[in-house]
Amino acid sequence: MLRHRIIFTLLICLSILVSGVTSSAEEEIEDLVDIFESKGRIVAVLEGRKTVRLDLRRNETVVWRGSEGYLGAFLTNKRFFVISSSSDAWHELSLRADESDNGTAFVSPHIALLVTGGRAIGFDATSRRFVETQLAIRDELLAAEAGKHVAVVVTSGRAFAFAEGRSAFSEIDLRLRETINEMKITSSKAILRTSERLLIFNATGAAWNEQTLY
Repeated sequence: MLRHRIIFTLLICLSILVSGVTSSAEEEIEDLVDIFESKGRIVAVLEGRKTVRLDLRRNETVVWRGSEGYLGAFLTNKRFFVISSSSDAWHELSLRADESDNGTAFVSPHIALLVTGGRAIGFDATSRRFVETQLAIRDELLAAEAGKHVAVVVTSGRAFAFAEGRSAFSEIDLRLRETINEMKITSSKAILRTSERLLIFNATGAAWNEQTLY
């Protein structure tokens, strides 16, 4: 009986240890893309082996760059570039004339996000394509953030979420005089606490879920 208890206890400890190691491994993603700017070119080194170059246009300047996990990205005054560790070339999106000086970019291990005055643009390492949604001109940008598998954009009128592998942003309207009190982004979930509701988006879902606070 004692022997069985000891074996059972050892199995529990081993299970906890394996779970902890697995969780830690899931959280830590090695940066597989290194990016550089050199002599009018943007350069990506993928997994330390393959180099992908792209020439910038005349009078094109880099205003932001970032890399994490499977993605690397550049934002210039004319275009938005993203490359994944499994790509053979840079993916590029041209900016509109009124977007050259008001874009804000983010990159996470699986998602790149660009927010301008008129649209939000997502790119993910799985589908390797740009997905965009229009933002109302009259709305004010309140917050934007990219998590590992989900990205969120919040304006004064709506909340938008983009998840890895999705072909569109999911959006939900904010009510009249509803304010955002708190935003929390985890690996695969976004939670917005407003003055009236909890708005929850899961990367595995297709729509926002809401729960009334009062």
